[in-house]
Amino acid sequence: MYKSLLLLGVFGIFPLSQQLSAHCQIPCGIYHDAMVYDQVDQYIETMFKGMTIISDNKFENAHDKNEFVRWVIEKEKESNNIAELITFYFLQQKIKPGEENTPKRLASAHKLLFLAMQIKQGTTTEVVNQFADEWDEFKVMFHVEDYECQVAELKCRKKQTSTKTAPGATASPTSATTTTTTTTTSTSTPPKHDHEHTHDHGHDSDHAH
Repeated sequence: MYKSLLLLGVFGIFPLSQQLSAHCQIPCGIYHDAMVYDQVDQYIETMFKGMTIISDNKFENAHDKNEFVRWVIEKEKESNNIAELITFYFLQQKIKPGEENTPKRLASAHKLLFLAMQIKQGTTTEVVNQFADEWDEFKVMFHVEDYECQVAELKCRKKQTSTKTAPGATASPTSATTTTTTTTTSTSTPPKHDHEHTHDHGHDSDHAH
């Protein structure tokens, strides 16, 4: 009898664990920020494509109508999933009471939840772009190994590209050679930085999940 109840309890947990995709909250002390970032990035790409298809749909045949309905359902489902992820992973675990940057993180997380709701209600890509912009600001508040370095390198490349392609910009052969050399160096070697790599996702057993 005891074994039967135990088995029922174990199997009863499985459906719940599938719903809590953000994390287990056991606690286990294991965080995978990069994986969560990828989930949100994919959500943004999916919503942008869905909004575009919904806006361009002509309702000319059954296929168009079917595609429209499916994208509306997908938009609703994925927005709910991303709101759950932000709540379970960030609000309940990563953002801790009493820390100096907690108010800023909370305000950004709330804005993401609000924009996710607007994505469900809307049919244009404008709100998706707003969500993407806020997400870019939010995720750099949580340090991921090499992530800040990659962001700095990307900004450096963009700056060099905009300088090269600026209207009316001319460069002498000497300066062009110097620019090429600088670009090659920055591409192969990330820019130097002085910030310390402090991680808030250590594998300590006292993390509440």
